[in-house]
Amino acid sequence: MTDGPTTASSYNREQIALVHATCLYFATKLGDIIDEVVVIGGLVPSLLIKQDDLPAGTEIHAGTMDLDIGFDLALLDEGRYRTLTERLRGAGFEPDVNDEGNPTRQRWKIEQQEKVTVDFLIQPSRLGDRGGNLRDIE
Repeated sequence: MTDGPTTASSYNREQIALVHATCLYFATKLGDIIDEVVVIGGLVPSLLIKQDDLPAGTEIHAGTMDLDIGFDLALLDEGRYRTLTERLRGAGFEPDVNDEGNPTRQRWKIEQQEKVTVDFLIQPSRLGDRGGNLRDIE
């Protein structure tokens, strides 16, 4: 995996706009699951505050190169994750692969003008689960 930009000026504004558009598209595909997900991470500031209407002299938010989504535990506990993945597959999303070509369980992608990745994050849901560990949920 390549390292991301290190300064605000090194973020590609077109890629940031594509991530924003992907977020909106993603939301339209969720249906009744929409209340069980939340946008987290670097896209949030630009969703809360319009970056092109900032007062003079105010620096814009650096941005993000991917979409981070947090899940409600109910999505797993009620087995609704399968419904989510079916909807995403139907919308053109698919599991991403790492640098070795192996599929990733927590990161999906959609290929548009450029690839946009969606990272799925959820708090530990079972006794003994620890953050950073993965388990098959599909």
